[in-house]
Amino acid sequence: MTEDQLIEVVRHAVRAELNMAGLRIDAPADVDEARADFAFVRRVRQAFNGAAAKVGGAIILAIVSGIVWLIVIGAQAFLSTKT
Repeated sequence: MTEDQLIEVVRHAVRAELNMAGLRIDAPADVDEARADFAFVRRVRQAFNGAAAKVGGAIILAIVSGIVWLIVIGAQAFLSTKT
C-alpha cells in the first residue's frame, strides 16, 4: 500500500465517521456551514467562560469584603470597650 492510498483510506474513514456523527463535509458549502457552527459554539463557550469568571470574581470580592468588614467591626468593638 502506497502512502497516497493510505491517505485516501484514512480520509474516507474519517469522513465516514464524521458523517455518522452528523457532520457532513462532502461539499464546500457543508464545510463552510460546519466552520460557522464551530465558530458559534466557540463564541458561546467564550461568553460563558467570561460570565463565569465575572461571577467568580464577584463572589471572591464579597467574601474578602465581608472578612475586612468583620475585622474593622471587631477592631472598633475592641477599642470602644477599652475606653
